Amino acid sequence: MDQNKTQPSKRVILLLALVLLALLLVLLLLVFLFPESIPETLETYFLSVPTTPPTPAPTRIDLYTYYNFRETQQIPVYDHREDRLIIMDFESYIIGVVGVEMPVAYETEALRAQAVAARTYAFRKILRGGCATYEGAACCTNSKCCQAFISDSRMQERWGDAAGMNYNRIADAVMSTAGEVLVYNGAIADAMFHACSGGHTEDSENVYANALPYLRGVESLYEDPMRTQTVEVSFEEAVEKIRASYPEAHVTDENIRSSIELSEFFDTGRVKTVRLGDIKIVGKKLRNVFDLQSAMFTMETTDTGLIFHVKGYGHGVGLSQNGANGYAKHGYTYEQILKHYYTGVEIAKDLNGMATVIENAAPEVTPSHG
Repeated sequence: MDQNKTQPSKRVILLLALVLLALLLVLLLLVFLFPESIPETLETYFLSVPTTPPTPAPTRIDLYTYYNFRETQQIPVYDHREDRLIIMDFESYIIGVVGVEMPVAYETEALRAQAVAARTYAFRKILRGGCATYEGAACCTNSKCCQAFISDSRMQERWGDAAGMNYNRIADAVMSTAGEVLVYNGAIADAMFHACSGGHTEDSENVYANALPYLRGVESLYEDPMRTQTVEVSFEEAVEKIRASYPEAHVTDENIRSSIELSEFFDTGRVKTVRLGDIKIVGKKLRNVFDLQSAMFTMETTDTGLIFHVKGYGHGVGLSQNGANGYAKHGYTYEQILKHYYTGVEIAKDLNGMATVIENAAPEVTPSHG
């Protein structure tokens, strides 16, 4: 055999083997560097590690499909942030109210109680002529006038990827109680609510003008969380604040130490009256002077100023939101929670029927929350 012919063949085979080895090494390198770009068959054979696709953000519930809900009423809502009137479904409006009036992480039964309270307040206002501030509006989104409200876009901004999940949670609370309102003796109630009672709610006449039989002070055993506050004010700052609100009290740097006395308390622990220099004021007004979270407070005097120890948050009348959350954690249903905080009420489910008895309702006494 001619050895000169054999030699080139071996070199060709060796060269081809080296090229194939180089290609294999390049392929393996690509597999490990860019696994997402490898076809499924190659990924199966070379990696043998299945990949898990990312979990998509929860899709918002379609109210009409999921709850078999047929829209029965649309209302004009004035959005004070966007300065425009928006027409929306009544229950969709309540979803926006509950979404900002109560923390979305609260218990489901607490959210349902809040939904009924918010719906009751809104329906009462609608049947009494609507929003008093913005002409043509049934309700507005300004909490100082009606109830706070969060739009879909603000939900997305606030909650990001959790917006769909949070919306669904609120929608469940609202739609599972759709149409339900609180009534007392056949008339729709003024369903006031606040953040935290401090352990006991207050009779309505101790905070506002009217004594309403269903707004009686009750013990609130399970405030969760309990809200407390400590406010320290120097004597100089105290004098400045008092002079700005009550110059007729004649409080000065010289007499400030003896000018404030918490004279009377309600049985709930809230301050009833205060001696302020030459005048006497109610406790809630001193709360406003020093920006305290509630009128359930005590005061101590130090060498340099005043210290206020506060329990609760808000006016203390009607439903305590933190209390509702606590009762829900202890197994109470939303009906039980509502009937605890609103003495003697019933839950009505026929809004159209309510329109015939609305004239018997007691007059409104306040913004219904705080």
